Amino acid sequence: MADPDARNVHRAPSEGGEHGKYGGNEGADGYKIEIESVKGLIAPLEESVVGARAVKNGQEKLAAHLQHCGAPELLESGKNFLSAWGFGMGELADHADAVVERLYEAIAGYMLADLMRIKDFWPSDANMAKLPSGAAGTWSWEHVGAPEMEKRPEDTALSKFARGLQREYGDES
Repeated sequence: MADPDARNVHRAPSEGGEHGKYGGNEGADGYKIEIESVKGLIAPLEESVVGARAVKNGQEKLAAHLQHCGAPELLESGKNFLSAWGFGMGELADHADAVVERLYEAIAGYMLADLMRIKDFWPSDANMAKLPSGAAGTWSWEHVGAPEMEKRPEDTALSKFARGLQREYGDES
């Protein structure tokens, strides 16, 4: 393979490309993913989680700066704000942790699907469970056969939204 980074791009057949350039899923229907781009999302998200947890856990330290604001109303209002802000940042951190975990799982799934040359892969829970694990799982895939992957649902709310944006704004690249 001439370009080692080319394995990170999977294209639908309508997007063309020379044979073998996109890893094992050339001509695959149903998805397009740039693994390196997805990996690039993880570090900033993890940094945001650290910042959000610092706000959640550092409320007393932040409130200490309000002690000398001159008015008890400002002190009470500031403490209430910091409490609400800390709670919200904690909730965001918890949800972002879940997103980071799923991104790692999706990347691993797409990379394995590429290595196994699985067509029409998308990282649903059912498809992730069907991927081979270890030497015995790989042997079974190669000698017994691979289970059929479930297709991505065609008309989800997100896909409808994306099509609407595509119609409204077109391809600006």
